[in-house]
This record gives sequence, structure tokens and C-alpha cells, in this order.
Amino acid sequence: MSGKPAMAQTLFFTLSVGVAFGLVAVGGARAQSVDPTSEARVVGFTVDPVRPEFGEVFDLTITFRIGPGVVAFLPETLVPGDAAFSAGAGMWSEAAAPVDSVDIRASYPVMGLMDGQVRLPSLELWTRPVGSGESGGARPASDFEDAGTAIGSDFRRVVIPIGALEIVPLVELDAAGDDLFPRPAADVLGGQYGIWFLPTLGATALAMILLAWVLVSRRRLANQADSEEGEHSARSLALLELDRIRSLGWHTQGLMTEFYDASTGVLRRFSGQEEAQWGIALTSSELIERLRGRWGSSSVEDLGSAVSVAEWVKFGGHRSEAGLAESHWTTIRDWIDGRGES
Repeated sequence: MSGKPAMAQTLFFTLSVGVAFGLVAVGGARAQSVDPTSEARVVGFTVDPVRPEFGEVFDLTITFRIGPGVVAFLPETLVPGDAAFSAGAGMWSEAAAPVDSVDIRASYPVMGLMDGQVRLPSLELWTRPVGSGESGGARPASDFEDAGTAIGSDFRRVVIPIGALEIVPLVELDAAGDDLFPRPAADVLGGQYGIWFLPTLGATALAMILLAWVLVSRRRLANQADSEEGEHSARSLALLELDRIRSLGWHTQGLMTEFYDASTGVLRRFSGQEEAQWGIALTSSELIERLRGRWGSSSVEDLGSAVSVAEWVKFGGHRSEAGLAESHWTTIRDWIDGRGES
């Protein structure tokens, strides 16, 4: 990596020690020992440059260790943090580790959109035991769907929180200093007020107030006419799309991946009406958690099971029967239809 090697090594060592002590406090693990059966744990991470600025893309390199006999499927991007997210696809490499373990060094471009302490994105991956004649190590997430038909307890979702980083303000903002703050009118006009200044200012203010009143009134009337229709149409469009998907008969033709992907896609787009991020930036498990927090655990319990099976079909090669697939479709449709009653 480019940047300051000495500072990056110092930061890597410091953060590695911090992560190790965190593991001791939570799970009793020791930084010097390696559990041969452990699936994934952080060894440390580095950033380059060491002190990225607000809005600057920097390299986040995460080193984590998987036990022998474990296959890990790495995503192209990270799970967004509070004010930091992936700015592109990542890349990774492997190295031998003690007790036949494997160290995976994954590097992702990241951008921070807030200065100060910013929580970094998390690494979400899936693991499973090696198959017959297979060696452990990392695999791209695109290989997840070819991992085999056994899903069940063989596959595990692992979320690795990375920690926080200090994002420094832009140099231009620091250099601007007091120039960024509004000044009194006398400073702007040089203290030279004409006879028409106050009447002109008053007329301008009245005109702005009148314009704002007109815009607000028109907006209120438009919202009053369209709000109920908009909510109804979003739900109706989702239900119509689900009916269309079922009529295509993909699930009866063995096209389970297409059937589940299209059905859960309708759920994501409909959920995006509640919060824009819910439709694009969340994993399926995160989406279900947000829906559970919004509408309660009981209303999302069956939906969560249907979405989990959909993920197994799409990414784990799981084969579902036509009748079971249609029951999951019905669960998604009934849940969306029920949102009009809440």
C-alpha cells in the first residue's frame, strides 16, 4: 500500500492489540493462541492513508483468521457503518497461519462522510466446513451459490465488526476558519446604507413570505389529494407484481432462484417506501431486523422464515419444492397486503 509504512505498521499493531483484548473480554480468547475450530476472528486492520480526510477514499485492509477445514465466502463490499461505506469492490489474498489456519487479508476502498470518530463498515461473510477433497480458505461470494445443496447448519453467517477510525476535517475547512461563519450586514456592505435599503429589504422579505405561502399552500393541497392514493398505489403495485410473478410459473418449472429473487425483490422495493436505505443498502437479515423493529416480532416471524429460505435458494443452491415456494410467496404477499391495515 502507499502512504506512511511506519505509521501504518504502528496503527496495525495498536489496533490489533485492542481487538485482541476485546476478544479476551468478550469470549475468553487469547491473542497468542489459535483455536483450530474457530471459524473467523480478526487479527487486525490498517488504513491507508493513516489519517483520511472527510470525503476521502481510503484503503481499509482487514486481516482475519479462519480455522483449518473452513471455507469463507467473501463479499465484494462491506456492510455500511454510521457514516462510512464501501466505495468499490474489494480484493483479498491468503497466507498460511499457525496450526494449519489461514490468514485472509481483505482490502476494501472506504469513504467516511463525517469527521471525528467514525464507526467503520463491518465485514459480513458466510462460512462452511470443507467438502471431500477440498482445501480450506477464501472464496468469492459469487461462488456461494455453487457451494452445494446442503444448507442447514453447515453454513454460518459471520459478521465481523472492525471498530472506529478518526476522520480528520478537510484542510480547506480548517483553513477557512471564521470565513465560513455569517458576518453582519455592515461587514458585507461596508457600512454604506442607502435611503432605499430598508424599504427594499422589507419589500423583498414580504415577497419571499408571499412566495413561500403560495408554495406551501399548493404543496399542502397536492399532498392532501395524493397521500392516501400514493400509499395505496405502492401496496397495490407490489401485489400486482407478485401476482404477475406467480402467473409466470417459474416455481413449477424448477426456476426457483428466479422465483425467490423476484418475490423478495418486490418486498425490498416496497420496504423502501418506509425508509430508502431498506430497499438497497441492507442485507436480508438486516432488513428483517428493521421490519421487526417497525412492526413487531410477531408480524415478521413468518416473513423472516420465508426470506431466509429465499437466501438459501439464491446463494446456497438449496432446492425448494413448488408447493413450499408458493407458500413463501403467499407469506410475502399477505405481509405486504397487511401493511394497509397498520
